[in-house]
This record gives sequence, structure tokens and C-alpha cells, in this order.
Amino acid sequence: MKAYTDFDSVALAPIRELVADMPRHLNGVLSFKDNISPWHGTTIAAFLVDNGKTIVAVSDGKVSEGQMLYAASLDFPKVVEIDRSTIMLFAGAAGFAALYSRILKNWVETMERVREERLSARAKVNMLARMLRESLPFAASGFPVMAILATFDERKSARIFLFSPDGSNIQRESYAILGSGKVGEGVLVERWHPDMNRNEGIILAKRLVKVNATNLDSATGGQIFIKVLDENGVESVDGGRANE
Repeated sequence: MKAYTDFDSVALAPIRELVADMPRHLNGVLSFKDNISPWHGTTIAAFLVDNGKTIVAVSDGKVSEGQMLYAASLDFPKVVEIDRSTIMLFAGAAGFAALYSRILKNWVETMERVREERLSARAKVNMLARMLRESLPFAASGFPVMAILATFDERKSARIFLFSPDGSNIQRESYAILGSGKVGEGVLVERWHPDMNRNEGIILAKRLVKVNATNLDSATGGQIFIKVLDENGVESVDGGRANE
């Protein structure tokens, strides 16, 4: 058990180093080094279909730089496969979020090699919560990361966990949506139902980005990333582009 705890500390070291090097406030504004991205991403969602046996996860590809919402990228993936049974979605400070997804992926791979068994969904949830808590100084300084973790295991089927920037998390029984894409939450409330099939879920995911979030939110756009998670693992689906 001590070896696992020691490895957890090693895995979290990059976050602790960033926090230790965090600059002080200068006239109320933080000035970060060049290797820390100020980009922000929005519009992520995951929802259950097929009577709770499958999860459809979607995001747009736009990350914005500055208050004018200048598009730093239109093809930034905010839906990341952690392993064959786990997907992480993130919004907020894109540079930090991408780092956290890589740390979580490497931690899962290493721990499963050491233990020679699959990690539980709860172990992954707890590790992501720890990473967010470790980075709370960044969140408090205006660079929060918000996340959704979609998981599948044979015993408890598909589950969705919603995270706040301080690491607090809750399991959602229907859907989770974060970022400025919440302006399109109404379409999920109106059109989502638990017995919709996989293809209907993919159509709804595209509509969420194309029709609602894009029309109502200038921070949404670019490539649409869709991943489907079920008992067979993770499948990537071509979502097209938001303006098509």
C-alpha cells in the first residue's frame, strides 16, 4: 500500500511544482510563464442512452484566448480517452486540463501494471478529485478546470461523474453538462430520454453543439468531438464541424 501512495505523490508532482512556482498577484492580475496556457475551453456534455448501458460524450473544439474570445484553436480535443473504460471531458483552463488528463492516464496505466488488475471507477474518480484539489490555487486565481468523468464497468454499468474545480464530485443519473455550453442544456432536458438508442444519442450530441451552443454562445465552435462508451470500450465518432 505504501508503494501505491508513494507513486501517487510522484504522479502529482507536476501539479505541485506548478503551484510552487505560481507567481504572486501583480495589481490583481497573474502573469504566468510561457509554458502555462491561458486558453479556455467550453461546451462539454455526457449523457446516458440505451437505458443506462451506454454513454455519449461530446465537446466542441474551440479554445479561446482573451476576453474577445479570439479562437486560439478550433480543433482542441476536450474529450480524452483515459483507458478503454473511461473518458475524461474538461472545460475551463485548457492547458491545465490537458495536463491533468495526461497525468490521470499515466497514473491509471502504471497502477494497473503494478497491481495486475483493473482499477475501479472510484479509484479514478478519487485521483481526479485529488488533482483538482491540488490545483485549487489556480482555480481561485481565475484558471479553473471543470471536468466530467464517464466510466463503465460490468458490475455497475455506465456512470457519469460531475466535478467542480475544487474536486467535489457527484454521480449524475442522466446527463452532465459544463462550460458555457450550459446555454444549450434546455435541449437535453427537452429531447433526452433514457431509452434513446446510440444513434439517436449521437444525433442529439451534434445538435447540442451545432444548433444550440453555437447559436447562443460565441465561445463554442470548430470541430465536434464525440466518443461513445459501452461494454465494448470507447469508440470515436466523426461529429463534423459546428458550422456545417
